[in-house]
Amino acid sequence: MKDRTLKVMEWLSSSKSSLAKFLRLQRSIAAIPGLAVYSIVGSYFTRFNFFHLEFLLGALALYLLSTAVNGYNNLFDVEEDKLATSSGIVKANYLLKEFTWGQLKWNFALTSIILACVLLLIGNLEFTALCAFTYALGIVYTRPIRLKNRPLLGTFSNTYGFSILPVLSCFFLLNGELTAAIAFGLSIFLPAFASCLIAEIADLEIDRKIGTRTTACWLGKRAKTVIKAVLIFSVAFYFVAIYIHWAVILVTPFVAAILYETRKLYMDFTEKKADYALIKIGAHISRGFIIYVLAAIILHETAATLLTTIF
Repeated sequence: MKDRTLKVMEWLSSSKSSLAKFLRLQRSIAAIPGLAVYSIVGSYFTRFNFFHLEFLLGALALYLLSTAVNGYNNLFDVEEDKLATSSGIVKANYLLKEFTWGQLKWNFALTSIILACVLLLIGNLEFTALCAFTYALGIVYTRPIRLKNRPLLGTFSNTYGFSILPVLSCFFLLNGELTAAIAFGLSIFLPAFASCLIAEIADLEIDRKIGTRTTACWLGKRAKTVIKAVLIFSVAFYFVAIYIHWAVILVTPFVAAILYETRKLYMDFTEKKADYALIKIGAHISRGFIIYVLAAIILHETAATLLTTIF
């Protein structure tokens, strides 16, 4: 019997429904980890007020930023994406099989324009500069510099997008506390790095075929040793972060889920297992994200009072 996670991924990869096609075109799943971090950190800075206008607009901006950057990647990684299939599950969306080149270009262009409009509406200079920097980083990640083909630089670029970017976004948009922002960033950076490295390990066969030199390709057999080191330092950094600011406890379930799947992969290390570990990490984060947002909205007043009392 198939794992429910695999069933959902297969549906997203092959369903002909309008919703599934829209999610594939937008690469919406790629935005979930960053939005999960943003929601947790933002909920602390707003005292669980999920209907704070700037908070909601910031979430929309980050979603559009992710969609635009991934949309640019879709346009220039066609040959790589053709090969990116394993066990019937599309790992990197080869979108030209169901969308035209023109549709992909329009998706990228319109998303970028809407992102600019949202940033103008927000009117926060620091946040706008942060998004502009990240947008430029996302462009050169694919072309012309192609950071994804440069060991460590490409992995750290992705890690930044899933960890530091959402924390800094909350800090600038919501006038967040610096100590808390540092603590949040410290606690999630290495788990995010582990996830990005696992994604590269899952794509090793494809990257070798097309000549992409990711961090995982560069490490080779040393990748397992690096994963072990990341696990150890992730735990150490987490306790340092807790010492800096107790609000870090809010990200504990997400950090624990990533490290749990990372450890399982380390104990039984293969490239195919890395593919499954990545899917499981995504599933844990998605479920946790939905549960966290619903609980925070329903228990808003209680959670805010408790947070004020504790912190």
